[in-house]
Amino acid sequence: MARYPHSRLLAAAALLVALTAGCAHSSAPSAPLSSSAASDPVAQAFLARYVTADGRVIRHDQGGDIVSEGQAYAMLIAELGGDDATTQRIWSWTQQHLQRPDGLLSYHANGDGSVLDPQSASDADTLIAFALLRYSGTESDSLHAAGRKVAAAVLAHEATQLPDGTPVIAAGPWAVGAVSTIDVSYWMPAVYDTLAGLTGDQKWSSAASGSIRLIEQLTDGGKQLPPDWAQLNGGDITAIAAPGGSAPIQYGLDAQRVPIWLATSCTADAVKLAADWWSVLSVGDRAKAIALTLDGAVTNPSQNPLPPIAAAASAQAAGDHTAAAGLLASAHSEATQNPTYYGDAWAVLGPASLTGALTACD
Repeated sequence: MARYPHSRLLAAAALLVALTAGCAHSSAPSAPLSSSAASDPVAQAFLARYVTADGRVIRHDQGGDIVSEGQAYAMLIAELGGDDATTQRIWSWTQQHLQRPDGLLSYHANGDGSVLDPQSASDADTLIAFALLRYSGTESDSLHAAGRKVAAAVLAHEATQLPDGTPVIAAGPWAVGAVSTIDVSYWMPAVYDTLAGLTGDQKWSSAASGSIRLIEQLTDGGKQLPPDWAQLNGGDITAIAAPGGSAPIQYGLDAQRVPIWLATSCTADAVKLAADWWSVLSVGDRAKAIALTLDGAVTNPSQNPLPPIAAAASAQAAGDHTAAAGLLASAHSEATQNPTYYGDAWAVLGPASLTGALTACD
């Protein structure tokens, strides 16, 4: 695949300048994120609000529980701010309480850390490996070794294969089989490519390119939005409702991570897919709704910071930097006025992705 050039970072920088200027006279905080999260009030608020002194990340608005995804998000947010101590504290607790003998992480625990479900979730495992391996503070050798262990465990236990041998990351070990269950938003091409470089295992690069091909197939070349969930049977992938029936086939708060991951990929075909979705998301109030059909009809108009961040990623990929800046400002305002664990996390990680602070192209 063609590599996407440095112009992505230049466009992101221009977007950030436009956003800061556009918010100068707003009642909302003026800057969602710089290249460092150290001075960002949303990043600071996330760590202060959700991370305990011993390294647990508590979802206060979702029953006070803990998920491995939250541990991963908080590690990345702490790293963006150069907060080595918090990164180490979160990993220490996670390793002690959630890591399984196979190297993966139990995905769900109650507030005191007792595991409620020992199953793992591949997005959290992948992002924890990523956070550990990109860590550059004190005791980095120890964290890097831990990251290599988790990354290897993802490929060993949470991946299936296409007929040509390309690895495909499924939703977790439970989802791997002759027919595999996929959470499409768990596919993160730029993160996978970074892991390939940091681990030396090129299966991650194959997984990155394979995921882009499958998303292209799943969305009819970008004509439809990506779904939350899909089923992989051989080389064929189809959209499905959420396992257990909790949601229909939809572009919801899972799938809305996909435009962010693809817009920040270093391959032109991935960025083109993200750009194509702007023609769907730019209509009416679609960009801010938490659930749409795959054709773009609003099914739940409620708001969260993630939908406009996802739409901003798509707009940025399409070259509409003014729209992207406005959407990021809206997301930042929503996070400030209505704080939630998930929304607050993405109010930091989404803009950080779009400015190249999480991953960058060579």
